[in-house]
Amino acid sequence: MSTKIKKFMMLTMSIVMLTGCGGNTEVEDVSAVTHNYAQEAFSNIEPLAEAVTLNIGSLSSSTHGFNNYLIEKLGGFEYANLDGEVIVFGSGPIMVEAMASGDCEVGPYGLGGTLAGTIGQDMVNIGAASRDYHALQIYAPNDSPIVTAGQVTPSAPELYGTPELWKGQEIFIPVGTTLHYMLSNGLQHLGLTTDDVKLTHMEVPNINTALRAGQCDIGGLWTNYPYGTINEKNTAIMKANDVGTVLVTAMATSQSIIDEKPEALQKWMELYFAAVDWTYESEGNLNQAIEWFMEWNEENGIPSVKEEIAAHMQYQKCYTLEENISMFNTLSENGKYNLFMEYNVEPLKFYIEQGNYKPEDMDKFLDPIYLNNTFLDNLAGK
Repeated sequence: MSTKIKKFMMLTMSIVMLTGCGGNTEVEDVSAVTHNYAQEAFSNIEPLAEAVTLNIGSLSSSTHGFNNYLIEKLGGFEYANLDGEVIVFGSGPIMVEAMASGDCEVGPYGLGGTLAGTIGQDMVNIGAASRDYHALQIYAPNDSPIVTAGQVTPSAPELYGTPELWKGQEIFIPVGTTLHYMLSNGLQHLGLTTDDVKLTHMEVPNINTALRAGQCDIGGLWTNYPYGTINEKNTAIMKANDVGTVLVTAMATSQSIIDEKPEALQKWMELYFAAVDWTYESEGNLNQAIEWFMEWNEENGIPSVKEEIAAHMQYQKCYTLEENISMFNTLSENGKYNLFMEYNVEPLKFYIEQGNYKPEDMDKFLDPIYLNNTFLDNLAGK
């Protein structure tokens, strides 16, 4: 059985199909390497009795998206007799549309996809894919008055500046995103709100360029941008993990796929967690994964630096099965739902306040029919 891979990248308002082919390596050599990796990573997984197709979505340049590519590189789909077709998207909302149409059947995406998928398209969340918050950071030039003032907020030890210095500042962020949410949380530690600053919408790659060119006093970054040379002339003055912002990416699918292909979904999740375990089992495995991550980025037309990818893999780790079981079985502080839900409900509250969602959308998101831990429970039983 051969595993097909499709890669779709969202560029502005279109999806462009990218196709690739392997080099001229001899077939027997590739088979031997794949077999060795598969035995090493997936030896505890029982293959499906009959091959089943499954269209799996992945978000470009993300650790959770890369993990599907890693399964393929390790030979996991063939080993498990799962005919996995991996589709790479540039954003969560576009992936949601593909899932709603049936072109994509399962996959991990971030907060934007989780909220839009459940509230707008009745998608069901079946697990937590990865951490998605450490890379959310607000930067300013090293000679900024905020940086010079130092870290003076006891409730957020890594937060720079005083309320007086932050008030009235123009801050460049992609408005309405997780960076906007994190900024709001950080400002609360200063006794401020987003109404006390001037928000200017700008996409993160452009903010990165502006900061490097000295044309931006304060700007927000995410993904791999905070982990490179940006730190030479700029300082992270606000960090998500310091101001109490925790976000997770979700594994999601539709109820129809749960009904039609439960064995395939179960096997994909089993492969996903096995690949995560393999990655962090040894330094050698992690280094190989980093090399493959850069290869994946290159195939998708995304520039990357090894040091940045290494940090991305360190701080935005995919969740293990054990971490999922803990998250789904630990109650939130208010005792109304589990931690997975809490990590999504808190930002949803913010987006409702901002007018991005309606109050009744919270009722829908909290409906138990959109949270299914059956597959996690099955794996926990094994």
